[in-house]
Amino acid sequence: MTRKSLKNSKHLVDLIESATVPSIAQLSQVDKFVFLAAVDASLPPAQARLALIEVLATVSPEAIAVADQESIRFMQLVRFQSDALLEHAYDTLEFEEHPDLSSFDQKADVMTRLVWLRAMAPKIFDQIETIYLTHHFHGHKKFLGFTVREGDGRDFVWSEDVEQKLHAAVGEILTLDDEAKAGCELIHFEMEEGDDAGKRRLHYLVVYHPGKMRLLHQMKDRQRDLLHFIPALEATLVYDPANNMVHVLSDRASVARQLADRFSQIGFDKPLSRQPVDAMNFELSMFKTRVDLTAAHAPGAFIEDAWISSLTVTLGHTYHSVTLDMTSSDNIWNVSAHHFGDHNPITFCRSVQEVKLSFIVRFDGETELRALDITVGQRGSCNLLTLPDPRLRQCGEDILMSLGVMTRVELAKIGADLALFHSEMKLLDLALDEIDGHLLTMLQLSIANLISKGLLKKKAPGKFIVVPVKDDEGQSGFRRLPIQSNSTSTWAQDELSGDRYDLTDGDLCRYTVDKSYLRERLDTLLKKQLIDHACIQDDQEPFIIGNYRMGDQHLPVALVSHLWDARHADKMDAAMRQENLGLSIVLTTTTNTSRRFLGQGIVVPLNSIQVEGDDGVALDLSRIEGEVRRRQNAAVATEVPILIKDDARNALLVGPWSDPWALTKKEWINVVEILVDAWTSHREKCSKLQLENAAEVPMRSMGEFFRGAPEWKNYIRGADGNSKPRLWELNIGVPDYKTT
Repeated sequence: MTRKSLKNSKHLVDLIESATVPSIAQLSQVDKFVFLAAVDASLPPAQARLALIEVLATVSPEAIAVADQESIRFMQLVRFQSDALLEHAYDTLEFEEHPDLSSFDQKADVMTRLVWLRAMAPKIFDQIETIYLTHHFHGHKKFLGFTVREGDGRDFVWSEDVEQKLHAAVGEILTLDDEAKAGCELIHFEMEEGDDAGKRRLHYLVVYHPGKMRLLHQMKDRQRDLLHFIPALEATLVYDPANNMVHVLSDRASVARQLADRFSQIGFDKPLSRQPVDAMNFELSMFKTRVDLTAAHAPGAFIEDAWISSLTVTLGHTYHSVTLDMTSSDNIWNVSAHHFGDHNPITFCRSVQEVKLSFIVRFDGETELRALDITVGQRGSCNLLTLPDPRLRQCGEDILMSLGVMTRVELAKIGADLALFHSEMKLLDLALDEIDGHLLTMLQLSIANLISKGLLKKKAPGKFIVVPVKDDEGQSGFRRLPIQSNSTSTWAQDELSGDRYDLTDGDLCRYTVDKSYLRERLDTLLKKQLIDHACIQDDQEPFIIGNYRMGDQHLPVALVSHLWDARHADKMDAAMRQENLGLSIVLTTTTNTSRRFLGQGIVVPLNSIQVEGDDGVALDLSRIEGEVRRRQNAAVATEVPILIKDDARNALLVGPWSDPWALTKKEWINVVEILVDAWTSHREKCSKLQLENAAEVPMRSMGEFFRGAPEWKNYIRGADGNSKPRLWELNIGVPDYKTT
């Protein structure tokens, strides 16, 4: 019988031809290979294998199909770092004190040892196969990448304590039941990848558990194969010390981040960074004109032919689109120009929404031609990550990058230059997590630069734009305007001011601003100057980021943004008072803020402490010491109360109290000022009506009036001894009603 007639058992025949006769006999102990017991060990090896292959014709097709699928497991393990996998298997056998360990020949060939494991230790065989499949998936879209914050590239140390903590974390995060937890295992495996010039050592933490296991179908050699034992798609991790990165194989991004964060905390006692990992940008506008696809190149591959098989473009200033599908490899621009002439939708389109590129490639050293179809969408979707063949996947990425369709995000160095630092501060100071292209242009921010640096992520076009406005009192804010369009133009109209904004396609795009990442970058610039450093992990301002040592004082340092918003500034003022930090430093991203104090904290704009040097931008906290000393000198306790006013909204009450009182609202200052005047004029007491007239707002109660500043009771008291006083005075000395 010839090999050709056994094409449905190709992998089984490969297994028989690559295994020794004793190994084939041993494999027959496995129920799925029981028919291999027909091998005749008395014949010479070549004749024994040939005779066995002829026997396969008498075996039922169902049994052959199962055995052929099982054979795939052997053949894929033979071709992948088999020595390292078998060394790991032997160590596990020794650790578990396997009863048949003495019959395992470490010097035997790879297939012989694999057959022994499959027959004598099937669980360990499953484990090393899971390790292989983890490597197979590495680089797949389900492998989400993260960076260890402030990581130093140290090696991961596997220990019993780490294993127990990670096992508990996996069970908790995946919400496994008791049975699944009991069957869950974590396999630590170290593996070297790359060529001799750029080898790197990876740590695989393979989560192997009986729950939620999947079946994987793939096309291989024009035959549909079935892989039974794939790693748990919810949990497996790969740690790369050289790049300080953690990859998690997971269907859900939220679960992946939880697992990566717990791994980082357990392994390194550090949180995860929010920086984007493996981010790509896509540019499709180039396809409005002719692009020579055959000029693309990929290392180790030759492009035999290339064409555009489909192109989807938008029409004018409408929401309509048109798709041109090619049934051959004709030039799409020639076809479009021939049929549409002066009304060519490609040349005069507004934007390219999707392009499908078709390539015929041949890998170096091979004669077989392979088809490579790549689909790229305007929102950054790309089918390359779903290709099962890693060589084709890499080839496609190289082609797109050589054409300029795809570019890898190069993360900006922290404090790289002053212009970039100011851009980051502007983004962080906005009260928006999404921003449109029109507002970015109005703020004079370079969209292309921020995207390439990983500080903005492009999203789909929106239906609104945001414009900065100011109210009658000069307070800054933003207004959302709906986008309007007809066949010839797109615009937005401000109904209040009457301003009209003519919009381009770039104005309509939306971009995500990851403020957590921006705060992390800012925190890194400040870290070396702070003690008792706290990691920023939540999204609630004010962020207490550490303490600044000034002589023998430790001054708390907080970070706040968008103090141009009066309501947010009042909220931060109340929050700082509730923190009760005493004299502190409040760093703000707002450049020209009218706030001098938040609670007892001195407000310092970040641009006032920036220093530009040869290495980029640095923040010098020593520049705030002069302001702190001026505040302390002004706040020396006196017997006579004094109200030090910076302006109508910022004042400091100094007197015979342990701490001065920072006042941050116009009405508060007006009320305290009349109480100070009453005290210094020896009238001392003021009626509620007098206070209301000074505040120019109704006062239901003093507690409600000073809402957000509960410390007011330390400085003001009722002057008539009633539970609901009608007279008020500064809280100095003994009240009159107690001495009469």
